[in-house]
Amino acid sequence: MQKHFSRACFAFTGIVLLSGCSSLSSLGFSSDYSMYDTAQDFIDENEVRANGAVVDKGQYYPKSAFSYTYRYCSNSPEQAAEDIAQFQNLARQVCDLNEGQLNHQETGTWCVVNTNTAEEFPFFSASISSTDQWADLCLDGPFVTLKVIENDGAPDDEWLNSAIVLGYQPYTAERKLFDSPAEATVLIEPTKAPAANGAWTEESEHIYTSVGENVCLYERPRNSTLGYTYRGTVRNATDGKVRVLVTEKYKGDIRTAPTLERLDWHEEAYITASAKAWFVCSS
Repeated sequence: MQKHFSRACFAFTGIVLLSGCSSLSSLGFSSDYSMYDTAQDFIDENEVRANGAVVDKGQYYPKSAFSYTYRYCSNSPEQAAEDIAQFQNLARQVCDLNEGQLNHQETGTWCVVNTNTAEEFPFFSASISSTDQWADLCLDGPFVTLKVIENDGAPDDEWLNSAIVLGYQPYTAERKLFDSPAEATVLIEPTKAPAANGAWTEESEHIYTSVGENVCLYERPRNSTLGYTYRGTVRNATDGKVRVLVTEKYKGDIRTAPTLERLDWHEEAYITASAKAWFVCSS
């Protein structure tokens, strides 16, 4: 994912400080300061963070163009908590610099301008979380995963449509927003999958028309920190839904998991779900 923004200059020394960087002029609603660039500075700040990997690389537009996910192994639970707090503060500061406001939606936290009006427009979405899963692979601390969804310089209308596909919920009188969380938690984790807004991606179209394709579905039970990935092959599709012969079950979301941990599963079972709930995965 290539970015074409001016960088918000932050000094990563103890308390996060803003320095006097000037921004480039923007086109339309495009943000002057880039959350993606700020995330890169955050990652490069020390060796522990830099020794991670980009995960959940999208094969299909718009995810391939606008979404970035990175995972690293922290060196202690305390450091992971500090990293999360620092990244959250950075997201808030970048949003403030762009004269935006954090908007807590069911699909995560979005920085928007003109919030709760017909003119509302998204700048970026950011999230960060940690997990104690796979402790045998990350011995000193939990895995930390951060994600940024941001325009890479596309025209405003193209970016808006893409943001909607990737989870942004435009303003309506019926839209559900969460109250602002505690000061220490300025970004919320999604409670609803991005595709739940009804938008289809190129990937959804491909899955719906590709009998025999290897696909996966991730599901996390409500009030649970542990989810599961189901993998199988498309057998048929109708009325927007895809019927998949599922033969494998894995611990966690395999798009961000550091390893594949297979779990007990039926020899074969069928799962039928909306085409937009599935994603393409290797066999």
